[in-house]
Amino acid sequence: MLNPVQNQIVYLMFLNGLLFLGLNFIARSILFPGGRGSRQLGYVLIVAVALVLIITQELDVLLDMKFPEEAARWILLGGFAVPVFLFSLVYYRIQRTRTEKSGHKPSSKEKSNGDH
Repeated sequence: MLNPVQNQIVYLMFLNGLLFLGLNFIARSILFPGGRGSRQLGYVLIVAVALVLIITQELDVLLDMKFPEEAARWILLGGFAVPVFLFSLVYYRIQRTRTEKSGHKPSSKEKSNGDH
């Protein structure tokens, strides 16, 4: 059985996983925006609000673990959120450049069938 501090660490790991996925989704949506009439912008806004709630929850857990408030903010923003977002932007920018150079943009039929 885990003690309370270990439970908080596991919870932080879970929240960090959700934060990573959300930041990755937002970075991808910035560099690969949906077409006209796409619902992608709405999803990005919903994910952004959810990420604010996740970061707030992570901050509360870190403060419960007796981290100084300034250190907790630095850990969340400078140590995880900002670097992950920037690395995701760089990754998707490289992917977009490679896609543009190859000149092949898969259609929705190819994506669903897996034919290349």
